[in-house]
Amino acid sequence: IIEPWFLGPGSTGPGGPEFAEWADSSTSKYGTKFITSVADLPTPEQPRVALISGRTADNPRLLNECIDAGCKCIYLEKPGAPTVKELEEMKSCAEEAGIEVLMGYNKNVCKYVRKTREFA
Repeated sequence: IIEPWFLGPGSTGPGGPEFAEWADSSTSKYGTKFITSVADLPTPEQPRVALISGRTADNPRLLNECIDAGCKCIYLEKPGAPTVKELEEMKSCAEEAGIEVLMGYNKNVCKYVRKTREFA
């Protein structure tokens, strides 16, 4: 899980201590790794999937970082980017890299997101 806010400046603010408790629990129970940047991911040993659920303005950069990090399939939360032009550029980058990009609505109660989390 890549979480720059709660692992950085937001660690002591509202929600920070609760996030830290959950992260510690997830690490000890499931071996979940928490880092602050896509660049900190290790080289993948098998196909890697990414779920991008960030600020819309950050999504074009995050998509490119995920492609560079070896992700083969990327689930992008809508609307995906601030402008149609940026979405078209993102589509072009993904096609050139042979990456599958899926777009949808990441609501934590959605069955497909819940099933993905259970599988992971």
